[in-house]
Amino acid sequence: MSTPSSKTLTPAEARAILWRRASLTFLLDSNQKVLYDMYKNTNEKIIVWNLARGSGKSYALCVIAIEECLKNPKALIKYSTAKQSDARKIIQPLFRDILESCPDDIRPEYNVSESAYKFPNGAQIQLSGLDNGRAESLRGGSSVLCIVDEAGTKSLKDLKYIVRSILLPAVTRTKEINGKIILASTPPLSASHPFIHFLRKAELAGSLVTRDIYTNPRMTPEMIENLMKEQGGENSTDWRREYLCLILTDEQSAVVPEFTQELQNKIVKPWPKPPFFDAYVAMDLGLKDLTVVLFAYYDFKNNKVIIEDEFVINGQKLTTDYLAESIKKKEAQYFSDSFSGEAIKPYKRVSDNNLIVINDLYRLHGLDFLATRKDDADAALNNMRMMLAAEQIIINPRCVTLIRHLRDATWNKNKKSYDRTADDGHADAVDSLKYLIRNLDLTHNPFPAHYGYQRNENFHQLRKQETGMNNNIKQMLNIKRR
Repeated sequence: MSTPSSKTLTPAEARAILWRRASLTFLLDSNQKVLYDMYKNTNEKIIVWNLARGSGKSYALCVIAIEECLKNPKALIKYSTAKQSDARKIIQPLFRDILESCPDDIRPEYNVSESAYKFPNGAQIQLSGLDNGRAESLRGGSSVLCIVDEAGTKSLKDLKYIVRSILLPAVTRTKEINGKIILASTPPLSASHPFIHFLRKAELAGSLVTRDIYTNPRMTPEMIENLMKEQGGENSTDWRREYLCLILTDEQSAVVPEFTQELQNKIVKPWPKPPFFDAYVAMDLGLKDLTVVLFAYYDFKNNKVIIEDEFVINGQKLTTDYLAESIKKKEAQYFSDSFSGEAIKPYKRVSDNNLIVINDLYRLHGLDFLATRKDDADAALNNMRMMLAAEQIIINPRCVTLIRHLRDATWNKNKKSYDRTADDGHADAVDSLKYLIRNLDLTHNPFPAHYGYQRNENFHQLRKQETGMNNNIKQMLNIKRR
């Protein structure tokens, strides 16, 4: 006996079933599904989406937020944007479009006074801008998901405070709630933006997803080509940042624009230490920011300045005793005679002009630092930039602060000083390197005379010189051989 064939579902009926199952990936394209999968499959608290313009990130974020509310009765989702107007003009229309196919009995209603989508099962999505102190309104309640859309916006300089002090407590408040945070953005204008801090941490943790324009299934090759031309071509900063998702600092605001990823790949590496060298220590004291001490030497034979290591401490933790102890330890580690193993005193120690600290280091600890000149600061910085570009400066990979400051440091609006950030202070490592380069003695040869000659080579060379001298004397005196 044959069974009757089941009724063929219409697209509307199929969508309704998926809605009731809280399985909404049918709303996403292939690019957005990669974002969705990262969110679902990672156990990390903070997930970072680094995306090209037009990737449909806000749409994907809305779909994920709705799905979480359908699956979790009484769940709380906090969806924040850089500006309150963005939540109203961009995010709300996306929610309306997505919810058009949602069955009436599970569809949420928008509560205007609370700026929240409220679901029949008690779950809700709170919308908020982060401008004008609105971030504080996100406090309270345990959340299964917190979203910061356009987290790389220039105005979100307090992103670290928002994430650490407001959002992280919301997703970790109770044992029952094991929530996550999604930070989504196109790369910011400056690599010093706090979004980059979270991006790099997510990269190490495996919770970063990057999707450039070539992964977008809604873009044709012709559309991509036209966009590239509009942005100034394939080598333009805007194109590489906005559509290739590269972490770049705008050349107009970068303190060291020469320190590109390409240059970094060339000069950040270990370097074989020669048997003789002039050692240098350079220090920028940051009583409010960071104190950065660089330990370096000049490779006379190869005309290279080698930055071996760094010592970095927050200014608030700085004491003269601890500073002196740390400097001596690093000097003993890196500056010693290759033959005898004896410690080598640095050829020069240089510092910015904090005469009280310099005097204490010498009087109490026997460390003599020269207070560097600070006139023609722009010329000194330019000379350092030229040596970097010429690959005359080699940086050991362990110098993470120096590398980060060279890459990320930006000028303030007046281009009179560096931008200050919570993590990187006042780009103090840049100044420390500048003082080092300014005080180099490129004319001093640390190699002993006749180094490299074998003893018999020296003998034959001297005999040759002596024979030549004797012949000259004989010619002058007209002495003929008999």
